[in-house]
Amino acid sequence: MNTLRPGALGPTPATAPSVASATAMGHVYGIDLLRFLASLAVVLFHFKSFGVGAPEHRATGSDVAFDFLPDWAASGWIGVQLFFVLSGYVIAQSAIGVSWHGFFIKRAIRILPVLWIYATMALLVRVASGESTLERLLDWLRTMVLSPKGPYIDGVVWTLVIEAIFYAVIGLSIVVRQRRGGTALASLDHLALLLGSVSGLFLVFCSVAAAMGLQFATPLDWFGYKLLLLHHGVYFALGMTLFSVTHRQATAAKVAAMALLVLLCLLEIRLKADTDRDMVIAAAIWLFMLAWLVLSITLRPPIARPRIRGVFTTLGKLSYPMYLGHFVLGMYLVPKLALIIEDRPLLLAACLLFITSLALLIAHGPEPWGQQKLRSLFQRMVPARPAKQPAV
Repeated sequence: MNTLRPGALGPTPATAPSVASATAMGHVYGIDLLRFLASLAVVLFHFKSFGVGAPEHRATGSDVAFDFLPDWAASGWIGVQLFFVLSGYVIAQSAIGVSWHGFFIKRAIRILPVLWIYATMALLVRVASGESTLERLLDWLRTMVLSPKGPYIDGVVWTLVIEAIFYAVIGLSIVVRQRRGGTALASLDHLALLLGSVSGLFLVFCSVAAAMGLQFATPLDWFGYKLLLLHHGVYFALGMTLFSVTHRQATAAKVAAMALLVLLCLLEIRLKADTDRDMVIAAAIWLFMLAWLVLSITLRPPIARPRIRGVFTTLGKLSYPMYLGHFVLGMYLVPKLALIIEDRPLLLAACLLFITSLALLIAHGPEPWGQQKLRSLFQRMVPARPAKQPAV
């Protein structure tokens, strides 16, 4: 994700900062830590149901490797919903003052190199474990191009496909704005309203259908609806609205819209949760992270010591490779290490150390190298154009 440099919450019209001035107000280190915690929540969620005897997700009984993990870890899937809010905020910021192809190039450079690295490692691990080479190659190819149709080589790739669909929607809005005119922030406001409205109506319909026990309630969870952003559009809209509020006057209408979007996000969490207890824990974690996000943006507490700033920045860089690398590698690593490490807490520590160390290595080596090569490729393909001044 891009560096976040928002303005203050709720300035008066006379003092409202422009995007150019807001982006110079400093790095939001609290969001770096938030991204890491959200990624860690997803990691623990998957590790809690990994098998110990064989690579298995959703293991049961004595096959569960780390059943001692706390109950809240079973609600760690909520980290994905937080990532979608963050994406709505950051992508709205990155869409200011850029062309549609410049926007897509930045997103591709940010997302693809790490994805390609971990997808290739997942392919090698699964083929080496005896799985069908042809089938896994097809899964790998679908992953490499973020195909809307799975299956994928890694179980977390579906979230990146959803992200890619959101990027496409933002890119289309940039094209429309550049042809019809208007300001960037106004265009993003309209898009957030459209996404939130359509997704919100869909979630309300799903809730009513489930409450009435209608037969088509279960098919509403079809992945195709997620590709249409019907399930998660409210999260993206919430992030975009938060960006708009922090860069314009916090009107009563926008505050009310944010409150309504929060309620609709909680409705999606209710539909996603397996039990009432899971729903309560997941909602509490998500609300805590959302409050952290808002406070990080509006307060931006300064960090004077360079070492502490470096720690926060490093944790932020770790979040994406750790998120991509923990599922397949962790699932296949647990049974192997269990043969030599009998103590389960020690086994968990060893697996987490491996996943984190690998993420740190990739974040400081292959990832920037791959981004540089991909950037050079795009520069040869797309001639550089003078940047336009953002319209606010």
